[in-house]
Amino acid sequence: MKIIIAGAGIGGMALAALLRQRGAAATLCERAESFDQSGYMIGLYPLGARVLHGLGLMDDFKAARAPFVTYTVCNGHGEEVHSYDIGAMLDQFGASGCLMRGTLLDLMRTRCADLPLHFGTRVEDFVDDGEKVTVTLSDGATDTCDLLIGADGIHSTVRRRLFGDQPDHETGWGCWVWIARHTDRPATLTKEYWGAGRFLGLYPIKGAVGVVAAGRTQDIGPDATRRDGRKVKQHFAPLGPSVADLFAELPDDLGEVFWWNLSDFRAARWVKGRVALLGDAACAFLPTAGVGASMALESAAVMDDELGRTDAAFLPGALARYETRRSTGRRASSRSPASSPR
Repeated sequence: MKIIIAGAGIGGMALAALLRQRGAAATLCERAESFDQSGYMIGLYPLGARVLHGLGLMDDFKAARAPFVTYTVCNGHGEEVHSYDIGAMLDQFGASGCLMRGTLLDLMRTRCADLPLHFGTRVEDFVDDGEKVTVTLSDGATDTCDLLIGADGIHSTVRRRLFGDQPDHETGWGCWVWIARHTDRPATLTKEYWGAGRFLGLYPIKGAVGVVAAGRTQDIGPDATRRDGRKVKQHFAPLGPSVADLFAELPDDLGEVFWWNLSDFRAARWVKGRVALLGDAACAFLPTAGVGASMALESAAVMDDELGRTDAAFLPGALARYETRRSTGRRASSRSPASSPR
């Protein structure tokens, strides 16, 4: 069975690695020029990290992660409200922790290094004739496959070509994301500040702290601030001096700092013919839920499980089962208490 995967993010790379492990193959097309552009942190919980067991990457993950041990929540004035021992709770179910997105991609790539990966290339269009899918790439080349996987993110081109325009849900919020490397904060502390119109999250990574500073786009977005870091710092001043060391590492010129527009998306359908959606292309969660990467890994595992029990002739049935299994998981996760920012 010939498979083309549009998108070499968490879901796409995991699926490629799982396929390769059982002797199958896939071609990956990634619109980014390299994984060097994958410079933000992600959290993995046991439901997703367990997929790494099957890839023989659990020890590598544990070595690369900063484990979740303590979670502390503070109010909008910087005062601590409560602290929780989340490490003991999570350890009952498996490994968890935080690491750079690029690090996880590099780990999974070691399990499918011989598969073609075309950077700077995206799927622009496709035609599914019921027997094969003919794919048109951004470089003008065409290819055919038995199965096209759209793992190309929340603004998926594959999904748009498959089902038409389906707008995502805009929260009106966004966040600046950066890495603070010059801090003596505990390496296992996850800390969040929740205040009216502002949120600050501190997440452990190896040797540093990942910082997420969120607020209404009209208050702190690129247009509102003209990418002036001093205006962002002023917006978060009510949190007090306890976070001054983190904002000291936010440059005055935000031209190179990652801005994340906070929106989510739930596709009504994940499959049509010989084309299927995976990861954020099908179901994109807000960072406040914290499960996006884990859900993408789980979806990749379910897809691989179904593909491992079929061939090209019976592919539609396998994809239908994939959609049923993952739609159930999506609904359960969507009922989690993690809420959108207000």
